[in-house]
Amino acid sequence: MIDKANRPNFRRHALILVLAALLPTACIGPRSTSDPVYYYTLEEAAEPPHFQRRLPQVVRVERFTANPPFNSQHIVYADKGLHRNTYAHFRWIAPPGELFSFFLTRYLQQSEAFKAVLPPDASTPPTHHVHGWIETFLEEDYKDPAQASLSVNISLIDGHNPDPVQRLIFQKRYHTKAPCNDKTPAALSEAMSKAAASLSAQIAKDIHEYLSKVN
Repeated sequence: MIDKANRPNFRRHALILVLAALLPTACIGPRSTSDPVYYYTLEEAAEPPHFQRRLPQVVRVERFTANPPFNSQHIVYADKGLHRNTYAHFRWIAPPGELFSFFLTRYLQQSEAFKAVLPPDASTPPTHHVHGWIETFLEEDYKDPAQASLSVNISLIDGHNPDPVQRLIFQKRYHTKAPCNDKTPAALSEAMSKAAASLSAQIAKDIHEYLSKVN
C-alpha cells in the first residue's frame, strides 16, 4: 500500500517539465534587428599651394580635443536657436578633434612649409607643437541653405623653451562656415571638408609667418 503522504505528485512534476521546456524559447524570443550605422569622414583637401620658403622646424600636430557636445562621434545639428540634436544612424568615423587634427596634419605636410610635419602619435621630438580644441563642429539647419559651422582654437608651442609662459608663441581662434547642398550627413561631410580646408590654409599661413620671424 502506497502512503498518500509520500506519493509523488506526478501532475506537478509534469507541469514543471513543460515549463522548463518552454522557458528557453520564451527567454530567447524573436531576434531583434536594428538599423545599420553609417560613418562619415572629411574629404582630403586638394593639394594646397606650396610655400616659397620651407622652414627648418619640425612641427607636430597634437590630437585636438573638443567642447561638448562635439567630443564624441555623434553628428550634431542645430535646427533652431540653442537647440542641439544628433542623427540617429549616422556618425563621424572619429571624434571631430581627431578628424580635424589629422586633416590639418595632411594639409601642412602637402604644403611643404616645414622640414617635417608629424602626426600626434609620432615619437620623433618636434621643435614645435600645435595644440587645439574644437569649439563648434555642426550643421546649422535653421539657415537656408544649411551651413557647416567650424570653429577651432589653435596654440603654437615652442618645444625647446622650458618656460611655460614664454613657450606659447601664439594662440588664435579660427571660424568659418560653408553651405551644404542638402540637410543630410553626406552633404554636411562635403561642406565640413571645405570648411576644414579653409581654416587649414589660414592656420598654415599664420604658423609659417610666426616661425619665419625666428629664422
